[in-house]
Amino acid sequence: MLERLAPGPRDRVILLGDLINRGPDSAGAIATAARHNVECLRGNHDHEFLRNPEATADTSELYQALGQELFEWLSARPLYIEDDAFLAVHAGLQPGRHPGDTAARILMNIRTWDGHGDDLNSPDNPPWYEFYTGKRPVFYGHWARRGLNLRANTLGLDSGCVYGRALSAYVLERKQLVQIPAARTYYVPPSLRRQRDFRRHAP
Repeated sequence: MLERLAPGPRDRVILLGDLINRGPDSAGAIATAARHNVECLRGNHDHEFLRNPEATADTSELYQALGQELFEWLSARPLYIEDDAFLAVHAGLQPGRHPGDTAARILMNIRTWDGHGDDLNSPDNPPWYEFYTGKRPVFYGHWARRGLNLRANTLGLDSGCVYGRALSAYVLERKQLVQIPAARTYYVPPSLRRQRDFRRHAP
């Protein structure tokens, strides 16, 4: 994607978080982001890893592969980025609140809103973006199952690359969506596995 966009020295490149997990080379993804000096948010997967980097054999291996410098780089990623022209957040916004006044777990995990913040992912509740009425566009990721979701003032860009779909970027000044197909499927979530199993065994 960086090769395709070819950003210049005055361009801002912002990643929406979750550099680790699911894909084939988490350490390589972090190293690439740091090497190109891009801006990047902290996602929920990144956060869980940072809280306990040696929780499992896989996270311990990643911790060793990163080294202290890249671990500290990942640790310093912000929860949101605010500009006069846009807001960027990993998962979404709590309705009626500025992200600076919002709990970190909400910024990194929200999908739906129950009015209190107790359940952030219920199909019985409306998605958070239905409550957003601001004029500045909000860019977010996190919701890969929902996929690309471009609305008037909210733009969900997690188009499920690790699911074998596509990697998506948005050039704000040109209002241009750029997508690159995934090289292959790297991960299938449990809910989709069940659907595949059902189709496979259906009469």
